[in-house]
Amino acid sequence: MSYVWYFAYGSNLVRDRMGRRTGNILEAKRARLEGYRITFNKRGNDGTGKANIAPNPGDTVWGVVYRCPPGALDILDGYEGVAGGHYARQKVRLRLDGGDELDAVTYVAGNAFIANSLIPSPKYLQTILRGAREYDLPEDYIRRVEALGTQRSTGDQDRPV
Repeated sequence: MSYVWYFAYGSNLVRDRMGRRTGNILEAKRARLEGYRITFNKRGNDGTGKANIAPNPGDTVWGVVYRCPPGALDILDGYEGVAGGHYARQKVRLRLDGGDELDAVTYVAGNAFIANSLIPSPKYLQTILRGAREYDLPEDYIRRVEALGTQRSTGDQDRPV
């Protein structure tokens, strides 16, 4: 049986939400993606910003990596709008607590859905923050995500990647 590691940095950080989507979660570990930043520049169907990642040397995106049963990513593809180009799978190399590295898959917004100056809905942002606290992500990172999610961005920060 071939398991897959999936890196969540947005609303799938909430373990119950992830479990409802993909079924049994076999393992979850706190992880970080170095050389990227989190942004809310993915335009959702409701016109609000959804979580996305973009390359940014020197920055880090914190999240959780789930070991999922076979087929879990196919299920997630439906939730993430892969067929419609909303997100695409991307392979990433993560660093775990303790320094070990792990290859995983995550989702990155499609260019047609990237827009400047978006902010997430308060409910969506609170879901992400709840998941971040559930996995004890660093408090300074949580504060940064909260600040990013409550103010419109300007300039280069949300340019399409």
